[in-house]
Amino acid sequence: MESASYLTEDELCMAHTLHGRAPYILRGVSKGFFSLARHYGGLTFQGCNYTYIPPHDECVRDDVMKMVAKMRKKSASKNPAPEPQPMLDFEPAPGGTP
Repeated sequence: MESASYLTEDELCMAHTLHGRAPYILRGVSKGFFSLARHYGGLTFQGCNYTYIPPHDECVRDDVMKMVAKMRKKSASKNPAPEPQPMLDFEPAPGGTP
């Protein structure tokens, strides 16, 4: 079973609109050639900068990260914030202390 990726399916489809000179995402970074990215927080591969995502053990290309951040911010702004709940007035029980 494959672990979940930092990118959703929709975000991955949008990443295909960007250049294809280098991979969008490098998975399983800690088990291979790119394991130094864990210690430095990222790497440069084929002239593109990548950011290391520790929970997913992936490196995501920086231009993809920028696009994803915009997409997530835009979708978050579409979801309205929940309305604040009214304050409840608690009255002391009869015979209680004031």
